[in-house]
Order: sequence, then structure tokens, then C-alpha cells
Amino acid sequence: MKYDLFPLSSARKVLLCGTNIYPIPEYHVDRIMEEHDLMYICEGTWQVAQEDQIYDLKAGDVILLRSGAHHWGTAPCSVGSRNMFIHFSRLPGDQADAELTAAECQAAASGNVFCIQTLTHCGLGNTIDQLFRSVIHVFWAHQDDKERHLTLLISEILNELAFEARNSQPEAAVWITRLLNAMREHQDHFFSLSEAAEVAGMNDRTFSARFRKMIGKSFHQYQMETKMKYAYDALRTGRYTVREVSQRFGFEDPCYFSRVFSRSFGVSPSEIRKGEPSDNVNRPKMR
Repeated sequence: MKYDLFPLSSARKVLLCGTNIYPIPEYHVDRIMEEHDLMYICEGTWQVAQEDQIYDLKAGDVILLRSGAHHWGTAPCSVGSRNMFIHFSRLPGDQADAELTAAECQAAASGNVFCIQTLTHCGLGNTIDQLFRSVIHVFWAHQDDKERHLTLLISEILNELAFEARNSQPEAAVWITRLLNAMREHQDHFFSLSEAAEVAGMNDRTFSARFRKMIGKSFHQYQMETKMKYAYDALRTGRYTVREVSQRFGFEDPCYFSRVFSRSFGVSPSEIRKGEPSDNVNRPKMR
């Protein structure tokens, strides 16, 4: 796959940023810029071309319009469209259209080089949205050490986009497989958020956001639900006592385990254990 490469550097500057609102449809400007332009679509739709490629943009998308590349609107935006944009400096080490494998992309990240795709589907209400807002706020605010703060923020945005690019490849989401394997191997342990983040190779904040985005629920909720489902299947065999099952899945207090189980399934673990085990009995849904 092709990526644009951006080395981490304290020399990278935010040159201009802001929010655009379009009450009537308009075309994107036809231009070639000396700086890079990141555009995040907050509302509406756009159609923008860069060199020989046309991109259909919707809310939650981020497009990278490269320095030195010709870009223009091929269709007007929809009524009421809104976007945030950041113009940031081009550095000598920046590279366009590099062909990289997932492994090379991961290696570049380890070397503090951000590998970005032209179009990134980020969704709404996410970290990228918050970072764009932070850049705009800091840029137009009167505060000390503003340039350093903006450099850190644009680096964080590039890092988030690079993470999305790595995870867009099927073989790239190694971290979630590694974590789930660890949880299966240590079913008698409750992983803290920090422990899970360490297994995934991220800091706590990034892990929490990435896990929720990929799985659709918090790590704590997922871990508890998974243990309950495993516990239900173990109890249904009739081979283990409630105490044995509670300890097997990390609950030191069988009474607490029973309360959580009953809230989850609407039936006590004792009732499941005493029932007639059968492969034809379906596990009840979590409440």
C-alpha cells in the first residue's frame, strides 16, 4: 500500500487552521500549496481530487492534501457542510507515495516516522475530532509557548492517523489478537486497564479508545462479559462447583461471582449447574 511519510520533528509548524461552514454548495479550491493541508469533515459530503485520484468524502473522514500536489473540487459540497482544516509545514524528510508493507509500516512507526494514507476513515466523536479542535483553539488563543504546544498537537494527530493506517491492513491488528490470547491463557486473572494496555503495546488512554472503537465496548465490560460466558459454559457441564468456576475465572469471592452471574443472565449459577447438561441448550443472552 502507498503512504505519505512524515518524520517526527520539533521543526514542524502549524501555519493556519480553522473551521469552514458552507450554507450553500461550493467547490473545493483549485490549487497547489507549499504546505500540507489536513481536512476533517464534520458534516456533509465532498468530492475532492488530488492529482489523478478522486476521493468521495463524508462526515468523519480526514483527507491529506499534500504539499506540491494539485488538488481541486470535482463536485460541490452538500448544503450545510462543515469541516476543520490544518495547514502545516513541509519538511525535507517528508515523502509521498511510499510503497510499504504492514511490517515496514510498523517498523517506520518504531523509528518515529508517521505513515499516513491520503484518506482516513476516522468516524465522528473521536480522538482526531478532539485534536483538530484543540489545534484550532490553541492557534487562535493568546498563550505562552503556543508554537511548542501546536507542534506536539500536530505530531499527535499524525500519530493517530498513522495508527489508523496500520490498522487498516488485515494483518496489522496484531495487538488485539495478542491481548485476547493472553486473556484466554490467563482466565483466572482480571487484567487491569494498564496491564491490558501493556500487552497491547500502548499507553492506557490510547488503548482504551482503540479497544472501544474496535470491539464496541469498554475493556472492563468486554472482560466481564467474556468471563461470564465462559463461566456459564463451564457450569452447564455439571462437572464443577460454583466455587471452582468462580476461582477458575478470577473471582475470589463466590458470592460476588453469583451476584454478577445472576445480573448477567437472570438465573443463578447454581440453577445452571443443577440443570441437565446438553449441547442443545443455548446460552442465554447477556442482559
